[in-house]
Amino acid sequence: MDLCADMLVKHAPQGTPIDVFLPKYQKILGLVPSKMARNFDRWYNRWKVYPKEVVKLPKKTGFFHIMDHSYAHLANHLPKGRVGVYCHDLDAFRCILKPETEKRPEWFRKMMGRVFDGLIRARLIFCSTAITKKNLLDLGHWEHESIHVVPYGIAEEFRVDGNRESGEYILHVGSCIQRKRIDVLIEAFGLLSKKNSKLKLIQAGGNFSGEQKKQIQNLNLEARVEQRQNLTRDDLARLYRGARTLVITSDAEGFGLPVIESLACGTTVVASDLPEIMEAGGKLVSYFPKGNVGSCADAVQAVLENPCPKQLLGFQEKWSWKVFSAAICNVYSNMK
Repeated sequence: MDLCADMLVKHAPQGTPIDVFLPKYQKILGLVPSKMARNFDRWYNRWKVYPKEVVKLPKKTGFFHIMDHSYAHLANHLPKGRVGVYCHDLDAFRCILKPETEKRPEWFRKMMGRVFDGLIRARLIFCSTAITKKNLLDLGHWEHESIHVVPYGIAEEFRVDGNRESGEYILHVGSCIQRKRIDVLIEAFGLLSKKNSKLKLIQAGGNFSGEQKKQIQNLNLEARVEQRQNLTRDDLARLYRGARTLVITSDAEGFGLPVIESLACGTTVVASDLPEIMEAGGKLVSYFPKGNVGSCADAVQAVLENPCPKQLLGFQEKWSWKVFSAAICNVYSNMK
Protein backbone atom coordinates (compact mmCIF):
# COMPACT_ATOMS: atom_id res chain seq x y z
CA MET A 1 0.00 0.00 0.00
CA ASP A 2 1.43 3.34 -1.09
CA LEU A 3 -0.18 5.13 1.87
CA CYS A 4 1.59 2.91 4.41
CA ALA A 5 4.93 3.42 2.69
CA ASP A 6 4.45 7.19 2.61
CA MET A 7 3.49 7.30 6.29
CA LEU A 8 6.39 5.04 7.32
CA VAL A 9 8.89 7.45 5.78
CA LYS A 10 7.10 10.67 6.73
CA HIS A 11 6.73 9.79 10.43
CA ALA A 12 9.95 7.86 11.02
CA PRO A 13 11.65 8.84 14.31
CA GLN A 14 14.20 11.59 13.89
CA GLY A 15 17.60 10.24 12.89
CA THR A 16 16.27 6.97 11.49
CA PRO A 17 18.18 6.20 8.28
CA ILE A 18 15.66 5.18 5.62
CA ASP A 19 16.48 4.88 1.94
CA VAL A 20 13.46 4.60 -0.34
CA PHE A 21 13.74 2.13 -3.20
CA LEU A 22 11.22 2.78 -5.97
CA PRO A 23 12.38 1.70 -9.46
CA LYS A 24 11.09 3.65 -12.42
CA TYR A 25 7.97 2.04 -13.82
CA GLN A 26 8.60 0.93 -17.39
CA LYS A 27 5.74 1.05 -19.87
CA ILE A 28 5.98 -1.61 -22.55
CA LEU A 29 2.38 -1.84 -23.73
CA GLY A 30 0.98 0.88 -21.51
CA LEU A 31 0.39 3.26 -24.39
CA VAL A 32 -2.23 0.86 -25.70
CA PRO A 33 -5.58 1.74 -24.03
CA SER A 34 -6.55 -1.73 -22.83
CA LYS A 35 -6.74 -3.58 -19.54
CA MET A 36 -4.64 -6.42 -20.95
CA ALA A 37 -1.82 -3.99 -21.84
CA ARG A 38 -1.88 -2.43 -18.36
CA ASN A 39 -1.83 -5.86 -16.72
CA PHE A 40 1.12 -6.92 -18.84
CA ASP A 41 3.08 -3.84 -17.79
CA ARG A 42 2.30 -4.53 -14.13
CA TRP A 43 3.50 -8.12 -14.53
CA TYR A 44 6.62 -7.07 -16.45
CA ASN A 45 7.71 -4.51 -13.84
CA ARG A 46 6.90 -6.70 -10.85
CA TRP A 47 8.63 -9.80 -12.18
CA LYS A 48 11.32 -8.52 -14.56
CA VAL A 49 12.27 -4.93 -13.71
CA TYR A 50 12.06 -4.90 -9.90
CA PRO A 51 14.08 -8.12 -9.26
CA LYS A 52 16.90 -6.86 -11.52
CA GLU A 53 16.99 -3.57 -9.64
CA VAL A 54 16.78 -5.20 -6.20
CA VAL A 55 19.94 -7.24 -6.72
CA LYS A 56 21.85 -3.99 -7.35
CA LEU A 57 21.09 -2.66 -3.86
CA PRO A 58 23.95 -2.47 -1.33
CA LYS A 59 23.93 -5.65 0.75
CA LYS A 60 26.54 -4.89 3.44
CA THR A 61 24.48 -3.05 6.03
CA GLY A 62 20.94 -2.52 7.18
CA PHE A 63 17.64 -4.31 6.70
CA PHE A 64 15.23 -4.42 3.78
CA HIS A 65 11.56 -3.67 4.42
CA ILE A 66 9.00 -4.70 1.79
CA MET A 67 5.91 -2.58 2.38
CA ASP A 68 3.39 -4.82 0.60
CA HIS A 69 3.22 -8.63 0.73
CA SER A 70 2.31 -8.79 -2.96
CA TYR A 71 5.98 -7.91 -3.65
CA ALA A 72 7.32 -10.49 -1.20
CA HIS A 73 8.96 -12.41 -4.06
CA LEU A 74 11.66 -9.71 -3.96
CA ALA A 75 12.82 -11.25 -0.67
CA ASN A 76 14.12 -14.17 -2.74
CA HIS A 77 16.71 -11.76 -4.20
CA LEU A 78 17.81 -10.21 -0.89
CA PRO A 79 20.06 -11.49 1.95
CA LYS A 80 18.27 -14.04 4.09
CA GLY A 81 17.78 -12.90 7.67
CA ARG A 82 17.67 -9.20 6.80
CA VAL A 83 14.24 -8.83 5.22
CA GLY A 84 10.90 -7.84 6.72
CA VAL A 85 7.53 -7.82 4.95
CA TYR A 86 4.28 -6.07 5.88
CA CYS A 87 1.50 -8.58 5.24
CA HIS A 88 -1.74 -6.65 4.84
CA ASP A 89 -3.85 -9.81 4.42
CA LEU A 90 -3.67 -13.41 3.24
CA ASP A 91 -6.22 -13.00 0.45
CA ALA A 92 -3.53 -12.94 -2.25
CA PHE A 93 -2.46 -16.42 -1.21
CA ARG A 94 -5.90 -17.97 -1.01
CA CYS A 95 -5.40 -19.75 -4.36
CA ILE A 96 -2.52 -21.77 -2.90
CA LEU A 97 -3.54 -21.99 0.77
CA LYS A 98 -7.19 -22.84 0.07
CA PRO A 99 -7.38 -23.66 -3.65
CA GLU A 100 -10.89 -25.09 -3.25
CA THR A 101 -12.20 -21.59 -2.43
CA GLU A 102 -10.45 -19.75 -5.26
CA LYS A 103 -9.66 -21.62 -8.44
CA ARG A 104 -6.86 -20.10 -10.50
CA PRO A 105 -4.83 -21.23 -13.52
CA GLU A 106 -1.71 -23.24 -12.75
CA TRP A 107 0.60 -20.45 -13.99
CA PHE A 108 -1.02 -18.00 -11.57
CA ARG A 109 -0.70 -20.42 -8.66
CA LYS A 110 2.99 -20.93 -9.43
CA MET A 111 3.52 -17.16 -9.55
CA MET A 112 1.81 -16.64 -6.20
CA GLY A 113 3.80 -19.59 -4.86
CA ARG A 114 6.98 -17.62 -5.55
CA VAL A 115 5.52 -14.63 -3.72
CA PHE A 116 4.62 -16.85 -0.77
CA ASP A 117 8.12 -18.36 -0.81
CA GLY A 118 9.46 -14.82 -0.37
CA LEU A 119 7.11 -14.22 2.55
CA ILE A 120 8.32 -17.43 4.21
CA ARG A 121 11.94 -16.37 3.63
CA ALA A 122 11.39 -13.08 5.49
CA ARG A 123 12.85 -12.87 8.98
CA LEU A 124 10.18 -10.45 10.16
CA ILE A 125 6.49 -10.17 9.34
CA PHE A 126 4.37 -7.12 10.20
CA CYS A 127 0.56 -7.08 10.11
CA SER A 128 -2.28 -4.81 11.19
CA THR A 129 -4.41 -7.03 13.44
CA ALA A 130 -4.07 -9.77 16.03
CA ILE A 131 -6.37 -12.03 13.97
CA THR A 132 -4.06 -11.72 10.97
CA LYS A 133 -1.11 -12.66 13.20
CA LYS A 134 -3.01 -15.73 14.41
CA ASN A 135 -3.80 -16.72 10.82
CA LEU A 136 -0.13 -16.38 9.91
CA LEU A 137 1.02 -18.39 12.92
CA ASP A 138 -1.47 -21.13 12.05
CA LEU A 139 0.43 -21.65 8.79
CA GLY A 140 3.40 -22.85 10.82
CA HIS A 141 6.21 -20.99 9.05
CA TRP A 142 7.11 -18.36 11.67
CA GLU A 143 7.74 -18.14 15.40
CA HIS A 144 5.49 -15.95 17.53
CA GLU A 145 8.22 -13.34 18.10
CA SER A 146 8.85 -12.99 14.37
CA ILE A 147 5.40 -11.51 13.70
CA HIS A 148 4.61 -8.00 14.91
CA VAL A 149 1.15 -6.43 15.04
CA VAL A 150 1.49 -2.80 13.95
CA PRO A 151 -1.95 -1.23 13.24
CA TYR A 152 -2.46 1.48 10.64
CA GLY A 153 -2.93 5.14 11.46
CA ILE A 154 -5.40 7.77 10.37
CA ALA A 155 -4.12 10.56 8.14
CA GLU A 156 -4.69 14.11 9.37
CA GLU A 157 -7.18 14.79 6.56
CA PHE A 158 -9.68 12.44 8.17
CA ARG A 159 -11.34 14.46 10.93
CA VAL A 160 -14.83 15.64 11.81
CA ASP A 161 -14.38 19.28 10.86
CA GLY A 162 -14.02 20.19 7.19
CA ASN A 163 -15.93 20.33 3.92
CA ARG A 164 -18.52 17.68 3.22
CA GLU A 165 -20.14 16.33 0.07
CA SER A 166 -23.76 17.38 -0.43
CA GLY A 167 -26.68 15.06 -1.10
CA GLU A 168 -28.25 11.97 0.41
CA TYR A 169 -25.96 8.98 -0.19
CA ILE A 170 -24.37 5.94 1.33
CA LEU A 171 -20.71 5.33 0.59
CA HIS A 172 -18.48 2.40 -0.26
CA VAL A 173 -14.70 2.90 -0.35
CA GLY A 174 -12.27 0.43 -1.89
CA SER A 175 -11.78 -1.68 -4.98
CA CYS A 176 -14.43 -3.76 -6.73
CA ILE A 177 -12.59 -7.09 -6.65
CA GLN A 178 -14.49 -10.26 -5.82
CA ARG A 179 -13.89 -10.34 -2.06
CA LYS A 180 -15.39 -6.85 -1.69
CA ARG A 181 -18.79 -8.38 -2.57
CA ILE A 182 -20.03 -5.45 -4.59
CA ASP A 183 -22.88 -7.71 -5.68
CA VAL A 184 -24.16 -7.67 -2.07
CA LEU A 185 -23.71 -3.89 -1.93
CA ILE A 186 -25.70 -3.31 -5.13
CA GLU A 187 -28.44 -5.75 -4.20
CA ALA A 188 -28.81 -4.24 -0.74
CA PHE A 189 -28.91 -0.73 -2.18
CA GLY A 190 -31.66 -1.90 -4.53
CA LEU A 191 -33.76 -2.81 -1.48
CA LEU A 192 -32.90 0.47 0.27
CA SER A 193 -33.79 2.55 -2.78
CA LYS A 194 -37.40 1.36 -2.59
CA LYS A 195 -37.77 2.93 0.87
CA ASN A 196 -35.54 5.97 0.33
CA SER A 197 -36.43 7.72 -2.93
CA LYS A 198 -33.64 10.33 -2.71
CA LEU A 199 -30.85 8.03 -1.53
CA LYS A 200 -27.84 7.43 -3.80
CA LEU A 201 -24.86 5.10 -3.67
CA ILE A 202 -21.34 6.44 -4.24
CA GLN A 203 -18.58 3.91 -4.80
CA ALA A 204 -15.15 5.49 -4.33
CA GLY A 205 -11.87 4.10 -5.62
CA GLY A 206 -12.98 1.09 -7.62
CA ASN A 207 -13.87 0.14 -11.17
CA PHE A 208 -17.13 -1.73 -11.71
CA SER A 209 -16.80 -4.98 -13.63
CA GLY A 210 -19.04 -5.73 -16.58
CA GLU A 211 -21.09 -8.07 -14.39
CA GLN A 212 -21.51 -5.40 -11.71
CA LYS A 213 -22.60 -2.83 -14.30
CA LYS A 214 -25.14 -5.31 -15.63
CA GLN A 215 -26.48 -5.87 -12.11
CA ILE A 216 -26.93 -2.11 -11.68
CA GLN A 217 -28.78 -1.93 -15.00
CA ASN A 218 -31.03 -4.89 -14.19
CA LEU A 219 -32.10 -3.19 -10.96
CA ASN A 220 -32.66 0.14 -12.80
CA LEU A 221 -30.18 1.90 -10.54
CA GLU A 222 -28.02 3.65 -13.15
CA ALA A 223 -29.25 7.12 -12.17
CA ARG A 224 -28.68 6.47 -8.47
CA VAL A 225 -25.23 4.84 -8.48
CA GLU A 226 -22.08 6.89 -9.00
CA GLN A 227 -18.43 5.87 -9.08
CA ARG A 228 -15.50 8.15 -8.30
CA GLN A 229 -11.84 7.42 -8.93
CA ASN A 230 -8.40 9.00 -8.51
CA LEU A 231 -9.41 10.75 -5.29
CA THR A 232 -7.08 12.67 -3.02
CA ARG A 233 -7.29 12.15 0.73
CA ASP A 234 -9.08 15.51 0.97
CA ASP A 235 -11.62 14.33 -1.63
CA LEU A 236 -12.19 11.13 0.29
CA ALA A 237 -12.53 12.92 3.63
CA ARG A 238 -15.21 15.16 2.12
CA LEU A 239 -17.12 12.08 0.96
CA TYR A 240 -16.84 10.43 4.38
CA ARG A 241 -18.18 13.50 6.17
CA GLY A 242 -21.16 13.91 3.86
CA ALA A 243 -22.22 10.25 3.79
CA ARG A 244 -25.22 8.97 5.72
CA THR A 245 -23.09 5.91 6.44
CA LEU A 246 -20.15 3.94 5.08
CA VAL A 247 -21.03 0.39 3.99
CA ILE A 248 -18.43 -2.41 3.84
CA THR A 249 -19.74 -5.66 2.32
CA SER A 250 -16.47 -7.63 2.04
CA ASP A 251 -16.28 -11.34 2.83
CA ALA A 252 -12.54 -11.03 3.59
CA GLU A 253 -10.36 -8.14 4.79
CA GLY A 254 -6.96 -7.68 6.35
CA PHE A 255 -8.07 -4.66 8.36
CA GLY A 256 -10.57 -2.32 6.71
CA LEU A 257 -8.82 1.06 6.69
CA PRO A 258 -11.94 2.92 5.43
CA VAL A 259 -13.69 1.86 8.65
CA ILE A 260 -11.43 3.86 10.95
CA GLU A 261 -11.14 6.73 8.45
CA SER A 262 -14.93 7.07 8.31
CA LEU A 263 -15.30 6.93 12.09
CA ALA A 264 -12.59 9.58 12.44
CA CYS A 265 -14.69 11.80 10.16
CA GLY A 266 -17.68 11.31 12.45
CA THR A 267 -19.60 9.04 10.06
CA THR A 268 -21.17 5.74 11.07
CA VAL A 269 -20.17 2.41 9.56
CA VAL A 270 -22.16 -0.68 8.61
CA ALA A 271 -19.94 -3.67 7.86
CA SER A 272 -19.70 -7.42 7.43
CA ASP A 273 -19.05 -9.23 10.69
CA LEU A 274 -15.42 -10.03 9.91
CA PRO A 275 -13.06 -10.47 12.90
CA GLU A 276 -10.54 -8.08 11.35
CA ILE A 277 -13.12 -5.29 11.00
CA MET A 278 -14.46 -5.97 14.49
CA GLU A 279 -10.95 -5.59 15.84
CA ALA A 280 -10.62 -2.20 14.13
CA GLY A 281 -14.12 -0.75 14.60
CA GLY A 282 -15.20 -2.42 17.81
CA LYS A 283 -18.60 -1.42 19.17
CA LEU A 284 -18.75 1.73 17.07
CA VAL A 285 -19.70 -0.28 13.94
CA SER A 286 -23.04 -1.89 13.09
CA TYR A 287 -22.42 -5.44 11.83
CA PHE A 288 -24.37 -7.88 9.66
CA PRO A 289 -23.64 -11.51 8.65
CA LYS A 290 -21.29 -11.41 5.67
CA GLY A 291 -22.93 -12.08 2.34
CA ASN A 292 -26.47 -11.58 3.67
CA VAL A 293 -28.17 -8.98 1.46
CA GLY A 294 -31.31 -8.58 3.58
CA SER A 295 -29.38 -8.16 6.82
CA CYS A 296 -27.10 -5.61 5.17
CA ALA A 297 -30.06 -3.55 3.95
CA ASP A 298 -31.76 -3.77 7.36
CA ALA A 299 -28.59 -2.65 9.17
CA VAL A 300 -28.17 0.34 6.86
CA GLN A 301 -31.86 1.26 7.15
CA ALA A 302 -31.58 1.19 10.95
CA VAL A 303 -28.67 3.63 10.81
CA LEU A 304 -30.53 5.89 8.37
CA GLU A 305 -33.51 6.04 10.71
CA ASN A 306 -31.47 6.40 13.91
CA PRO A 307 -28.09 7.95 13.09
CA CYS A 308 -25.44 7.77 15.80
CA PRO A 309 -23.90 10.96 17.19
CA LYS A 310 -21.34 12.43 14.82
CA GLN A 311 -18.78 13.27 17.49
CA LEU A 312 -16.73 10.12 18.09
CA LEU A 313 -14.38 11.80 20.55
CA GLY A 314 -10.95 10.32 21.05
CA PHE A 315 -11.27 7.80 18.24
CA GLN A 316 -8.67 9.36 15.96
CA GLU A 317 -6.04 9.45 18.71
CA LYS A 318 -6.23 5.65 18.94
CA TRP A 319 -4.73 5.23 15.47
CA SER A 320 -1.46 7.02 14.76
CA TRP A 321 0.84 6.82 11.75
CA LYS A 322 3.58 8.17 14.00
CA VAL A 323 3.15 5.16 16.28
CA PHE A 324 2.98 2.89 13.22
CA SER A 325 6.27 4.18 11.86
CA ALA A 326 8.04 4.20 15.23
CA ALA A 327 6.98 0.61 15.96
CA ILE A 328 8.38 -0.70 12.67
CA CYS A 329 11.60 1.29 12.97
CA ASN A 330 12.08 0.14 16.58
CA VAL A 331 11.78 -3.51 15.60
CA TYR A 332 14.57 -3.12 13.05
CA SER A 333 16.75 -1.04 15.37
CA ASN A 334 16.69 -3.89 17.91
CA MET A 335 17.71 -6.50 15.35
CA LYS A 336 21.28 -7.78 15.07
